Amino acid sequence: MIKLFVFDLGNVILPFEHRQIAVKLHDRSSDKTAFAPHHLFDVMFDLEDGLVNPYEEGLMSSVEFFSELKRKFRLDMDMDTFKDIWNPIFGDDPSVNEAIDYLKGKGYPLFLLSNTNELHFSYIIEKYPIVHAFDEWLLSFEVGAKKPKRRIYDAIFEKMDVQPDEVFYIDDISQYVEVAKQLGINGMVFKNAEQLWEFIRKNGI
Repeated sequence: MIKLFVFDLGNVILPFEHRQIAVKLHDRSSDKTAFAPHHLFDVMFDLEDGLVNPYEEGLMSSVEFFSELKRKFRLDMDMDTFKDIWNPIFGDDPSVNEAIDYLKGKGYPLFLLSNTNELHFSYIIEKYPIVHAFDEWLLSFEVGAKKPKRRIYDAIFEKMDVQPDEVFYIDDISQYVEVAKQLGINGMVFKNAEQLWEFIRKNGI
C-alpha cells in the first residue's frame, strides 16, 4: 500500500533546459576566445566535478557561487543580471500538475525530493504554485547531500513515519530510482504525464 508519493522536481514537474545558461554566460565574458560555451557548461554542471555540486549541497552560498563563475570566466555582469540568466530555464506540464492535485485531493502526503540550489528554488516557489501542493520539500542544498547519496533519501523517513515499501518515488533519472529501490523504495523512471496517469489508474488510486 502506498502511503506517500515522492516527486523529483526537474524534468518531472518542471521541464528545463540548462544549456542555454552556458551560451548566455559565454556571451557576457570579456574573454570569449579562451573557452567555448560547452566548456563553460561542463565546468558548471559536470556530474562529478561541476561547480554546481558544492552549491547544490549547501557548501557554497549563492554569492560565492556567482563570484567563482565570474572570476573563472571573466563575466561582465552583476548578481541581478546573473539571476536573469540562471533562473528562467523552467517550464511546466499542466497534466503533471493535474496528477499532483489529484493525488493531493485523494489525501496522499506528497514530498518533493530535488537536487537544486537556493537561486533556482527561490525563483520556482515564486513562479510555479504547484510546488506549494507538497507537504515537505527535501532539497539538496538544505539537506547537505545530492542524489544519489543515501543521506537525501534518508531525509524522507526523518519527515514521516513510513516504511520504505509504503513510499512511491518518481524521478526521470534511472540511477536515482535504482538507488531508491536498493533502499526498499518502489518507484518509476518518469517519461511523461500519461505514464503517471496510467499508474494511477492501474493501481486504483
